[in-house]
Formats: sequence, C-alpha cells, structure tokens
Amino acid sequence: MRRACEHNRPGAGVGANLLFLLLFLIYGGQVTSETLVETLGGFLPPFLRNNIDGLVKTASESCEILPLEILYSRQYTIELPLVDLLECTRSRNRTYRLPTAHLYVKLKPSHQLVLYVPGWWNHPNDESSQAIVKALLNKHPTVLVLDTSLSFSLGYVTSASRVNPLAHLIYDFIKNVHEKGVPLSLIHLIGFSLGSHVVGIAGKLVKKNLNATIGRITALDPAKPCFKNSLDYRLDKNDAEFVQVVHSSAGVLGLEQPVGHVDVYVNGVAGKQPECLGRGITLQCDHAQSWKLYAASVMDETAMMGRRCKNWDELSTGKCNGTMTVIGYSCDKSSRGLYLYKSRRLKSNQNKMKVFNLFDLRTWWN
Repeated sequence: MRRACEHNRPGAGVGANLLFLLLFLIYGGQVTSETLVETLGGFLPPFLRNNIDGLVKTASESCEILPLEILYSRQYTIELPLVDLLECTRSRNRTYRLPTAHLYVKLKPSHQLVLYVPGWWNHPNDESSQAIVKALLNKHPTVLVLDTSLSFSLGYVTSASRVNPLAHLIYDFIKNVHEKGVPLSLIHLIGFSLGSHVVGIAGKLVKKNLNATIGRITALDPAKPCFKNSLDYRLDKNDAEFVQVVHSSAGVLGLEQPVGHVDVYVNGVAGKQPECLGRGITLQCDHAQSWKLYAASVMDETAMMGRRCKNWDELSTGKCNGTMTVIGYSCDKSSRGLYLYKSRRLKSNQNKMKVFNLFDLRTWWN
C-alpha cells in the first residue's frame, strides 16, 4: 500500500517526582527516543512499574485544565488543503487531496462507503491501516483511508486540536458524495484513538447540517486524554444510526465510559490485555488490541464474540451472564448495551507502533 498515592507507601516520593516528570513531558518537555518506554519499564522500581497506569491516568486528567473550548472549536488549520485521501481497491490505490477527492473517487450508490481514520502518529502505511484495509477489502470493493500524518504527527495536544478541523473536512466530503447519490445510510466511518473523535464529530456535522444521520460508526479505543469531558468535541452514540465502540485500554489511553449503542470491553474494564503480558509497560500494546481484534472480526465473525452484561457492576466484576453475541464487524445494528469480550493470551510478536504514550513521545507541543 502506498503512502498515502499514599504518603507512607514505599515509593510514594519517587512516584510524585515521576508524575512531575510526566507533566513536564506533556506540557513542554521532549523525548526523542522511541525505546524510552521499554527503558523506563526496566528502570522503574516494581511499585511504580506496577502502578504506571494510575500515574498515566492522573497525568492525563491534568489535560482537562486546558482551555479545551478554544483548542477544539477552530475549524481550520494550515495543513488542511494538503490532507490526502487514499482510495484503496484490490488492484491498485490512488491518492487525492481530500478537499477535491469527491470529484475523482469511484463510488457506486449501491455500495457501502467505508472510510478509516487512523490515530495519533499513525498513517496509511502503518500496521493498523494495513491490517484494517486488507481485511475490509475482502468485503468491499473500495476502502477509503484518511492520511492523518500532517495533522496527527505532532505533539499530542497540538494533534488533538486538529480533530475538529479534520472532521469538518470529512463532512464536506460526505456532503459532496451524498449530492452525487451516495446514501448517508450506507456510510460507515471507522476511527482509531484520535480518529474515533474525528468520525464522531463528522457524524455530528452531518446530523446538524443535513438533518440526517450516517449509517454506522465504529470507534476503536477512542482516545481519553483531553476528551473525557469534551462532550461537543468527541464521539457520542447519537453521531450515527449505529455506533459500536471497542475499548481495549479503558480509563488509561482510551475512554472508560460507554459512549456507543454497543460498547465492547476487551477483557473487562481494567484495560490489561493478555496478549501484552510480559512487557514492562503495556500501554501501546493494550491500545492496539482494539484494531487488531476488529480486523480479525472482518475476516471471521466468530473472532469477536461478546457476552452481554446486565449493567456496569456486572461488567466491572467480569461476571456477565448474558447471551453470547457476535460483535465487531458483523455486530447487528439492532444490538444494544455493554458486552464483555474475553481472550486468551496469544503467542505472537506484537509490533511496535506509535500511539498516544506519555513515555514514548517526541513532545506534546510542537
């Protein structure tokens, strides 16, 4: 594919110092080594290493003190005219500038329009995009991929502030192809991490401006930092006729609260994935399980079977007693509620990729 803590607890003092370091990294420091997360995992004392998720949660909550309304409300950023859209087919791929892509993309009104939006530091040629597109092309003649590299290959806060402008760009594309005959009910937007909020806002814009609703949104571990309380600028179940959310790093890198018609929690609310055990720090790997599982479910609907949970308490204890249901790609649009997906540890090599990670970043600010 072409480019396109308690004070008397041991280690509490160190923990406070580490948290200070995290906040420094978020709001102005730099980390240039991509292997720092592994280095820190081996260097940190066991108490901190075993509680790193809590430190990350505390640090990311500090994002909520930022002037988020100002950050998110802008509709234009300088790189927007240069944002690309990739049209992927089984035989070849084409790249167009998104503002004019509706003039060139070959779409049939009878076919579902499927568009994937990658997350922070992801791009059309990375593992997540490749896996999802390859799987979806077995079901659809064409899959569209937004090249977010110009907007999301920046500091996290800077990238997060570009979610709304990208959503407006996608809305313009949807409006244009709809005018050419593509039914809104046949539009399926898929987003990973920051991309989940892009597709959510795009759905909001369609509903507001076209007085209609797109057919389906699939959100793969939608990003939590800076989005937990940003209700107008993040994903919501009202953004499409059917919104399915796959949570794999709930409460850490991904949103914990249910925000879809169907919310799937991979191995529960704790956010720890069996496939990632044995790593010092599992943040990247946990986050990535959402798109890995979804891609697998495209190829085999039995790859994602979830048990319906009566309520949040049942989900939190991991003792859901509802019926087993097909979730993931083949999840029925009439499904509703909380679902628990349980996996076993797989013996496979998890490739590294850049996702939101307080340790593995260049800078939060550009």
